[in-house]
Amino acid sequence: MPRAARQVLEGVPHHVVLRGNNRRRLFSYRRDYLYFVSLMSRHLPGASILLNAFCLMPNHVHLLLTPLERASLAAFIKRTAQRYAQVRNKRYQTTGKLFEQRYYSKPIKSEQHLAIATAYIDLNPVRAHLVDDGARYAWSTLRLHSGLRSIPTSLQALWTPSDWYRSLGRDSHGRASAYRNWIDECRERDEWDAIREDPPRPKGGAPVRPNRSRASG
Repeated sequence: MPRAARQVLEGVPHHVVLRGNNRRRLFSYRRDYLYFVSLMSRHLPGASILLNAFCLMPNHVHLLLTPLERASLAAFIKRTAQRYAQVRNKRYQTTGKLFEQRYYSKPIKSEQHLAIATAYIDLNPVRAHLVDDGARYAWSTLRLHSGLRSIPTSLQALWTPSDWYRSLGRDSHGRASAYRNWIDECRERDEWDAIREDPPRPKGGAPVRPNRSRASG
């Protein structure tokens, strides 16, 4: 049977997952992570696409991407993943496909879905027991979202906060504080079974947008 056409919506965040072929390891050393980051940095500016969140795991990658043109999502993934696979295979003298043939991609259906997907991506290293505290993991946007210091400039340059994240507070401190609370709630609840669908509203909900009229009154 022919593949179902991939749904890509302009201006809408998409949860994208690239997995190692047959669970093949994608990143073995720090230099591998840094090279993948450098490739994203190289291709983002001209790709008509925004990177709202990411997490690089040893054998898979989570990205939250907002394409500004329909063709930009596939083009960005192809350029980044293809070049990375070529260089890694050459570096470690291996052959064969590095990534699964078809990457996962799904448009975010609602603001609530976006809130949960962002937390899911940032908390992946914790759920995989790579670290106890997500803030200790260098290759995700959790530290960026949480307003923590000592973040490499190369990672900061990649990140464009989503509209949902921007709505969490009046300034960077307010947004970071609200996000840290949201992450703590999601980690405590740890309910992710429906992450690839638009999940039901969790207990407590996502962080509430500030009432700007009341705040200004």
